[in-house]
Amino acid sequence: MNSPEILDAAELASGHITLWDVIIAGGGLAGLGLAKQLKQANPELSIVVVEKQGFPRPRAIAKVGESTVEIGSHYLSHHLGLLQHLKDKHLKKFGIRIFFGEPADDFSRQDELGASQTFGIPTYQIDRGDIENHLAAELQALGVTLIDKADILQLDVRAETGTAYDKQLVIRTATGEQTLRGHWLVDTAGRASLLKNHLHLAAKNEHKSNAVWFRIDRTITLDDWCENPEWQARCMPEGRRWLSTNHLVGPGYWVWIIPLASGVTSIGIVMDDIAFDASGIADQTSAMAWLAQHQPRCAAAIGDARFLDFVLLQDYSYDCKQLFSDQRWAIAGEAGLFADPFYSPGSDFIAFANGFICSLITAERRGQDIRVQALVYEKLLRSIYQNTLSLYTGQYGGFGDRVMMGLKLLWDYSYYWGVLSLLYFRGALCDFERIRPLAGELQKAQQLNQSIQALFRTRAERRLQLPNRGVFMDQYQIPCLQFFNKVLMEAPVLPLPEELARNMALVEQVAAAVRDMLGDAPELRISDAERELLGAYRLKILGNGG
Repeated sequence: MNSPEILDAAELASGHITLWDVIIAGGGLAGLGLAKQLKQANPELSIVVVEKQGFPRPRAIAKVGESTVEIGSHYLSHHLGLLQHLKDKHLKKFGIRIFFGEPADDFSRQDELGASQTFGIPTYQIDRGDIENHLAAELQALGVTLIDKADILQLDVRAETGTAYDKQLVIRTATGEQTLRGHWLVDTAGRASLLKNHLHLAAKNEHKSNAVWFRIDRTITLDDWCENPEWQARCMPEGRRWLSTNHLVGPGYWVWIIPLASGVTSIGIVMDDIAFDASGIADQTSAMAWLAQHQPRCAAAIGDARFLDFVLLQDYSYDCKQLFSDQRWAIAGEAGLFADPFYSPGSDFIAFANGFICSLITAERRGQDIRVQALVYEKLLRSIYQNTLSLYTGQYGGFGDRVMMGLKLLWDYSYYWGVLSLLYFRGALCDFERIRPLAGELQKAQQLNQSIQALFRTRAERRLQLPNRGVFMDQYQIPCLQFFNKVLMEAPVLPLPEELARNMALVEQVAAAVRDMLGDAPELRISDAERELLGAYRLKILGNGG
């Protein structure tokens, strides 16, 4: 076997054939994370990661996916053991924050949706170059081989039918070609979609959206956009809004502002087809002109900063017909599917897919028949993907609507923390034996989510932008969100089926309150429990009281 180190071209023998238990095509966050997860679970595995680009990465590498939410952060910190690295090298995130309304000279007149304090589970804004360099070094110490600066010339999942090493990659480095034969082959090569293209698995979905994004060599401190002392005092301690993933929104669009520890700021403009067609955005100049018109404070903050890159992606959302196979191949990360960047779910989907793949490889290594397991994981990840996709499809028109978005984030957080995060934090989601008995409750949860998302979709068709009221919708004051987050941080006191049932009862109360406030069922009167659930937040959404 090759030595456990990053090999450059001079160290590779041209035409040499090597055998591996697992070949991972792609050395980004998904591939490096999977390699570490597999090696931790199965130290005896021989694993090779093949990467097109070289190491070390530039610190502020041009990759989308800088922001994490609770599941992705939990995966990085606990499953991959990166907690200290995240604390030392990356920024702790101050949640998601949204600003609504027509541009105002006084930014405190913008309606604001976010939290006055951080919830208990830490999330991070990550410099992808830093974290990938750190993982690469850890893999070297663990005995994983990483071949960088390698072009993949050929991929085959049935190169030697009937043998244990029937997966093949032919790669080229500066010194020539090399053939890798593997027992398992996993594609984590991002939008190159190697296996998906090889096996004709590409599929479209119903979500149509477009994005431009770029990074500038400047830190944008959104807290400086207003000197109003009351506005400054909304978030304690003062001066932390800039650490949020800040969103500036309007009908059909949202703009993200994400700070990185390197001093770089990531900025994206994301639009549905209606807003994009009207925007005229095609390059850096037209993007800045659009920002100057629709979000002038953001344009002014960018000012004369240097653009480090500029990317335009149309119709960026896509699906994949199959992700896991009992024939010992799998797809993870953006090599398979991608829903949308809103809520920053990219690292979550890496966590899900890598967990399922690690479980499959470990089970197969132990001699188990993984046919049913592969089907269950496929169905489960597809269900999560469809539920996630429903958060966006047909809803961008309502992103400028304070009422809709105040309720939407309440519901989406409740479902995400109360159901999906509970299963992941309890270690059940990627555990074949523990997740199967919960299928009925999960189907019930999925149906409830789909019904609520349909209400938002109907509201979004109106493409409203409500008059500015300068209200602050403080999510930290919502009791159910406090409860769901606290449950995730504490050791369980109930068996998981009972925990899930308890959470679902509260989620159903949230659903009833959302239906009532959106007017879907006028005969439904909000109950005392639902009123307590929402408190003053309900009035702030409606714009009553500052």
